[in-house]
Amino acid sequence: MEQYITVLRLDEPARFNPDTLEHLCSEIGEISAEREVARALRVISDNLQLIERFNPRKQRAELNGPVRRIEVASRRIGMATLARVAEDVLTCLDSGDEVAISATYARLTRVGDRSIHAIWDLEDMSG
Repeated sequence: MEQYITVLRLDEPARFNPDTLEHLCSEIGEISAEREVARALRVISDNLQLIERFNPRKQRAELNGPVRRIEVASRRIGMATLARVAEDVLTCLDSGDEVAISATYARLTRVGDRSIHAIWDLEDMSG
């Protein structure tokens, strides 16, 4: 019997939906949208730092609020991958599957860091 090993890549790109940001700008104006993006990035960054303090297998209840805030803030400004991963973590927290919780939690921290850096890089390029 042959056994196969699947190698999982840990370097998935952060996906950003520019249409969401464009809609936000038309909805509340460019200056207000810039403030909203800055606020959302602060919420995301603060909550990513907060969840790193928790053990996802033992402190599931404590993760719900910060992960939900990451999901809402990232969806608001078009950080599609981050919003989807946060939603996956919430689903796993509800299921109680410890392996899935650990895996999605680790993915959330990786994607969160990449997403924030991607936005900062976009801001640097735009001046």
